[in-house]
Amino acid sequence: MSAPLRSGLYRGTVRHRRFSPRPNSFRYGLYQLLLDLSELPALDRAIGFFGYNRPGLVSFHDRDHMGGSGEPVRDKLARWLRGQGNELGDSRVMLLTNPRVLGYVFNPVSYFFCLDGAGGLRFTVAEVFNTFGEAYCYLLDGTEAAGGRAVRSRVDKRFHVSPFMRTEGVRYEWIVTPPGDRLTIHIDEFEAGRKYFDATLNLIRRPLTAATLGRAMLRYPHLTARTIFLIHWQATRLWAKRVPFFRKPAPPDNGLDGWQPGRLWRR
Repeated sequence: MSAPLRSGLYRGTVRHRRFSPRPNSFRYGLYQLLLDLSELPALDRAIGFFGYNRPGLVSFHDRDHMGGSGEPVRDKLARWLRGQGNELGDSRVMLLTNPRVLGYVFNPVSYFFCLDGAGGLRFTVAEVFNTFGEAYCYLLDGTEAAGGRAVRSRVDKRFHVSPFMRTEGVRYEWIVTPPGDRLTIHIDEFEAGRKYFDATLNLIRRPLTAATLGRAMLRYPHLTARTIFLIHWQATRLWAKRVPFFRKPAPPDNGLDGWQPGRLWRR
């Protein structure tokens, strides 16, 4: 009898709150997959409509993360981390992400959790995408305890995400609770020491099976298309509220090989 999969399906909510210059908030339900990168071939066999590097109703492709090459994503992650002065070694890597649905994918942010032999969190990599087809990774070292299993990381914002949010002079504070029965990620954005925005992802784990994935897809049909629509709906609301608009700067060097910006959805 084979061992149970460590990969899982997480369902819950994402909430965004903007406090200035105009208040705006929303909360939406969603699901995401937590994929143990070593289990991708097993998931391909276990779930008939899930494909690994092949077409499927739901699928995962290595080229969708850490640069556009088809090289295994773990190898690309290890190379990127080495460029940041860290060695991945034999760490187990769990990726929280949106899968492709009907061949299309968009991820506002995906999280690589790098775990030691005892399951403890060594560090987290936040892979952020914008709707201009660009990507950037932040290394969250989690050096500060934030209560319970949560850890806090502080990094300067370098990557343009929304035309209604400034990039220069902004600092992120990330509070990450690593995967378990629950998974919570909270982000605060500060400008000149004043918090003007926060986001919270609050998820509950379920087993990842054909049945649980099928039910999640019925509850949230075509998650990618829904995500894109809601991003642009909220942008329309901000425009109507006359929130200041910031032009997109040239993207920073992201250290990702083979990435070709400019495509919103990837086939």
